[in-house]
Amino acid sequence: MTLKRDMYRAMEDVVGAENITEDPVILYSYAWRSGLVATPQLFVPTFEAVTLPGNTEEVQAIVKLCNRFKIQFKASSTGWGPYCDPAGPGIIKLDLRRMDRIIEINEKNMYAVVEPYVIFAQLQGELMKRGLVCNITGAGSNCSALPIAAHQWIGHMSQSASYGERNLLGVEWVAPDGEIIRLGSLGASSGWFCSDGPGPSLRGVIRGNTVPLGGLGVYTRAAQKVYHWAGPATFPIEGVSPDYKPSEIPAGFMIRYLHFTSADIMTQAVRRVGESEIGFILMGFNPAMVCGNKARSNEEDLALLKRYTDEVQGPGFLLIIAGNSPDDFEYKKEALELIMKEFNGKSLKDVEDPENAGGFLWRFIRVTGSLRETCRATGCFGGEVGGTDVFGLMRTYIARASKIKQSYIDKGLLRADGTDPFVQSIEHGHQGHGEMLIRYDPNKPESAMAAREIFMEANRTAVEGKFGVPAHVWSDEIHDMYGPYASNYTRWLRKIKKTFDPNAASESSHYISAKE
Repeated sequence: MTLKRDMYRAMEDVVGAENITEDPVILYSYAWRSGLVATPQLFVPTFEAVTLPGNTEEVQAIVKLCNRFKIQFKASSTGWGPYCDPAGPGIIKLDLRRMDRIIEINEKNMYAVVEPYVIFAQLQGELMKRGLVCNITGAGSNCSALPIAAHQWIGHMSQSASYGERNLLGVEWVAPDGEIIRLGSLGASSGWFCSDGPGPSLRGVIRGNTVPLGGLGVYTRAAQKVYHWAGPATFPIEGVSPDYKPSEIPAGFMIRYLHFTSADIMTQAVRRVGESEIGFILMGFNPAMVCGNKARSNEEDLALLKRYTDEVQGPGFLLIIAGNSPDDFEYKKEALELIMKEFNGKSLKDVEDPENAGGFLWRFIRVTGSLRETCRATGCFGGEVGGTDVFGLMRTYIARASKIKQSYIDKGLLRADGTDPFVQSIEHGHQGHGEMLIRYDPNKPESAMAAREIFMEANRTAVEGKFGVPAHVWSDEIHDMYGPYASNYTRWLRKIKKTFDPNAASESSHYISAKE
């Protein structure tokens, strides 16, 4: 399909000639996908054109043009997955990289307002200068800090700084028909401080279990809740990437990887840490993720994996303690000692070693190691992302899904990197979230297909075991698998899509269609 000249010129009038292109070289650069699960080609379909709007008004104008000319659009910010891609021809790209401004940091009321292309590393750095910090999505600090850009926006600091749907405040939204909607207190011209009211709330419509992944318009500005930061305004970093670390661990901080004899005992320890409220970060990493965070190559990764696996006594979690005062720090350390004695926990020496501890601390707080942990071995994320529910339920689900993983390891289709479930605690144990990561070989079709099969089998496990709807649920196919087992929510989701997007302008292959 070739764009009609009058539409191209109309979009050019909106963003300027330098901010729109249909050059095949540029279009193919957006279509490259390395290691895409179970997809033989390295290129996905190309967009008809790419636009770079610079503000909300330009986004609105392009969306209205798409409705007028009956062509679809797909918007994305930093773009970390296939849900940023078009499903076929006839789709315009809205690349939001020019919208990269921090609009406001409100220190008194503890919130920050950003545009879509502000990344977490940028926002967190500015917040730390003010004694504040934000939860960073687990995908990494290179991702958009817009609080409605990530699936669930669960991250390393969710233990003490919550997650997406609970941190989201006021939102500016260009709906699929081009109307600008301002949610919460922002809609009443009262600022960004609240996501709900006056009147019916739309937060559940735009957020839900996971965000619509480009299928329900464009979010152009949004506010998020931020939290107290007990650390320094800046870290004294030395070295060269990837071997950089603080010259010293800041006062009042401690990092440990704690391991236990069984998953049940580890779960009890996690709950006790939550009850004591001593954790700044608590991530249920397995040895594979810890060594992935440190290693500089796949070869070093595998060597560390063998050493760490031999050293731990069983499942574990990564814990960072941050003291708000010397007395608070001493209390937290003493509470941890009692928990370790109660559950016979042990510490992985390599993590607490002063030579390594600063680097681990920096990478986990700044969330700079996510790509190492999840994607370096294969070039693409693989596995299953569970939902957000009671910690014990999520651990049980991922543990059951891990048995599926082991069966594929036994067949030689996946690398043996352990099957300890990755489960994290949210809000000091109020909720939990689990994931099962795998390492497949994208160069071997049978291994890549195994990654796809595991994903589908894990979904069936969630349905049959009544574990709720996971985060990796997109497309009509997957939604329709869960709908009959979850109050037929798909009926309402399709009504929402049809109501807000009557012309099906917002491409929704990774959300849901309005079909009956």
